[in-house]
Amino acid sequence: MVVGALVVVVVLIAAPKYVWIGIGGAVCVVVVIGAIAVGVSVYQDRSSAKAKRERQQQAVQSAAEKKKQERRERRERQRRVKDLGARNADLTESALAAVKQIAESEAAVAGWLGDVDFTADIRSITQSFSKAHALRKVAGELSALDDPSDDDRKILAEAEATAADLERAAVQRVELIGRCATEAQLIDESLRDERDDARTAEQRAELHAKLRGMLYGIESAPDVAPADSTADAVMARVQAYREIKNQIQQARDGR
Repeated sequence: MVVGALVVVVVLIAAPKYVWIGIGGAVCVVVVIGAIAVGVSVYQDRSSAKAKRERQQQAVQSAAEKKKQERRERRERQRRVKDLGARNADLTESALAAVKQIAESEAAVAGWLGDVDFTADIRSITQSFSKAHALRKVAGELSALDDPSDDDRKILAEAEATAADLERAAVQRVELIGRCATEAQLIDESLRDERDDARTAEQRAELHAKLRGMLYGIESAPDVAPADSTADAVMARVQAYREIKNQIQQARDGR
C-alpha cells in the first residue's frame, strides 16, 4: 500500500501543469457542489423547523381561543340560568341555535326566506322568561313567610298566572322559530334535489345525444362484414364434414 501511495505521488509530481489545473478545477467543482448541498440541507432543515414552530404556535393559539370561547359560553350560560331559570335558559339557547341554523341555511343565503333577523324575537323571548323568573323568585320568597294571609294567596296566584302566561308566549315563539329552522332545512333539501335532478337531466340529454350519434354512425356506415368470413367458412366446412360423414355411414349401413 505504501509503495502504491509513493507511485501515485511520483506520478502526480511528474504530471504536466495542465493536469494539475484539471485536478484543481475538479476539486473546486466538488467543493462547490458540496457547499451547495450543505446549504440546501441547512435551508430545508431551517424551513422545516420554522414550519413546525408555526404549526405549534397555531395549535397553541387555537387551543387558547377554544378555551376562551368555552369560558365565554360558560359565563353566558350561568348568566342565563341566573336571569331566566335553567329550563327557560335551555329554551332560549335552543331558539338561538335555530336562528343560527336558519341564517346559515342555503334558503336564507339565496334569499328565499327574506329577512332572517330574529333579534326582536330573541329579545321578546328573553324578556318574557326574565319577567316570569323574577315573578316566581319574589313569589317564592313571599310564600316562604309564615302565616300567609288572603292577600298573600291572592297575589301569589296572580303572580303564578302572569308568569305562566309570559312563559307560554315565549315558548310558542321558541317553537315557531324551531319550525322556521325545520322549514329552512326542508327548502335546502328541495334545492339539493332540484340540483341533482338537473344534473341527472343534463347527463341524460348528453347520453341520449351520444347514443343517437353512435346509432346514426352505425346505420349510415357501410357494411363492415368481411366478404369471406372465416366464421362462415368454418361453419360451412363443419356442415360439409357432417354431410360426408353421414354419406359414409349410409354406405356402410347399405353393405
